[in-house]
Amino acid sequence: MFLFNTADGIQYGACSHIGRRKENQDDIRLPEPSENSRSGGRLFAVADGMGGNQGGRIASRMACKGLSEYRFRLNRANGRQSGPVLKRHLEETVLHIDRRIRLSGRKNPVLEEMGTTLSCLVLTNRHALIAHVGDSRIYRLREEHLTCLTIDHTFVQDMIFEGEVDPEKANSHPLRHMLTRALGAMEPLEQVDTRIDSRRPGDRYLLCTDGLYNTLGDERMAVQLASDRNASQIADTLVEEAVEMETRDNATAVVIIP
Repeated sequence: MFLFNTADGIQYGACSHIGRRKENQDDIRLPEPSENSRSGGRLFAVADGMGGNQGGRIASRMACKGLSEYRFRLNRANGRQSGPVLKRHLEETVLHIDRRIRLSGRKNPVLEEMGTTLSCLVLTNRHALIAHVGDSRIYRLREEHLTCLTIDHTFVQDMIFEGEVDPEKANSHPLRHMLTRALGAMEPLEQVDTRIDSRRPGDRYLLCTDGLYNTLGDERMAVQLASDRNASQIADTLVEEAVEMETRDNATAVVIIP
C-alpha cells in the first residue's frame, strides 16, 4: 500500500496481486519526482506481460521502464508542448519500446515469444492523453459515470464490432484473451491507439489489467472509484475484491484522483 500526493493536488496509489498465477507478470509505471503537469504532464501506465514464465515479466518491465524515453523526448524538444505534440511523443515512445522488446526476444530463444500490453495516461493541466496497445484498460469516472477510454485489441472485440458476439458475453468467451495487437510478440507494431481528452474538475482515473476488470465488472469498479477514501485505499480494495472473487489472473490497479 502506498499513497502519493503531488504539489498541484494529484493523488494516486497502486496495488498488484499475483492472483492464482505462478508469477506476477503485471507491471506499473508511476510519475517520477521531476514530472509535473505543466511540463509534459505526469505519466502513468500498466502493462500485462505474456510469453512464458520469464518472458512476460521481462516484457512488461521493459515497457514500463522504456516510457522514460517520453521525458527524454520532451527535454530535447525544449519548452512547453501542445497536446497533439505530446501525444506524438508518447506514440513514438511506445513504437520504440515495441521494437526493443522484439529485438531482445530475437537474441534469446527462451524469450522469443515474449510480449506485453501497455496502457498509458498522461495528465497535464488541461488534458488527459492516452496511448494504448492490448487489452489492459483505462477508465474515467466523471459525474458518477464510468467510461472505458480504451478499446481492447482482441479477437473478441473484433467480433463484437462485426456483430458476431454479444458484448455482455465477451468476458466469458473462450477467445477473450487472444490479442490482435501487443508490444513485441507479433509483427512490428504499426499503430498505437491514442486520444486527447479535456480534463474536468472531479474526474477520476483507473488503469487496470484484465485480471481486475474481468472479475469485478464496471458497476463494482465504479462504486469503489466513487468512494470518499484515498487513491491507495481504493486501489487496494479493488485488487482485494478481485482476489476474493478468485481471479485467475494477476490483478493490478492504479487509481488517480486529480
